[in-house]
Amino acid sequence: MACIAALGMIAVPMAIAADSQPHGTIELVAEESSLQAAKPLHAGLHFKLEKGWHIYWTNPGDSGEPPRVNWSLPPGFSAGPLEWPVPQRIEDHSLVDYGYADEVLLPVEIRPPARFGAETKVQLSAQVHWLVCRETCVPGHADLDLMLPIGRGAATLSNLQHLFAQARADLPRRVPASWKVMATVDQHQWTLNLETGSREADVVFLPLQANQIENSAAQKATVTSNGIRIEIQKSDQMLKPPARLTGVVVLGSKRGYLIDTPVTVSK
Repeated sequence: MACIAALGMIAVPMAIAADSQPHGTIELVAEESSLQAAKPLHAGLHFKLEKGWHIYWTNPGDSGEPPRVNWSLPPGFSAGPLEWPVPQRIEDHSLVDYGYADEVLLPVEIRPPARFGAETKVQLSAQVHWLVCRETCVPGHADLDLMLPIGRGAATLSNLQHLFAQARADLPRRVPASWKVMATVDQHQWTLNLETGSREADVVFLPLQANQIENSAAQKATVTSNGIRIEIQKSDQMLKPPARLTGVVVLGSKRGYLIDTPVTVSK
């Protein structure tokens, strides 16, 4: 049963609907503690997991499945897609998955209508399904109902700004316009060339599509004078190379960049 935090009854505004689950908790949270007509509400699914357990990224890797959410919103409201911070590579014997351990916020934008009627508060409901895994996987399900008042002036911020600031910092960003990105594929491997304007030391490529790369295979990185080149083993499950290579390149500890580039097929 979801428990709904009272709003307007405490000194620091809250915007949380929480549910305890095996191996962790899930919360439907909002950065603002009130709704404004025509102004997006910054919401998210906040997972806090027991040590050693994890959930999955939008591409889970060799096993698992990502969290899914079905919204039940008042008339005139709409929800955008979940956003995905840069995940971890999670190694399990011969398998590699992509996901999140400890704690993660998956942001989502809720768009209210251009005007409200006479109502003074609105309920946002989410049905969430996910897998939480360690050596075995346990399916999770929660029905979360978040009640927010309708504000007639400027939006009031909740006390959850730090969560949203961290999530935004961890989201992969667009490739800078000054970069050059080129991808080729042959019978055995992908080659991704990044010209960033500086020598890059550490890199890993995380595919957004399943069955593009061998997730558990080592990725060979070669530093160049103005960037880095990555050689990645092609998946045995990929029958036909896609026209574009899409994924996240992580440089250094957690600088993630979205890659979406045409692919040249090499003989």
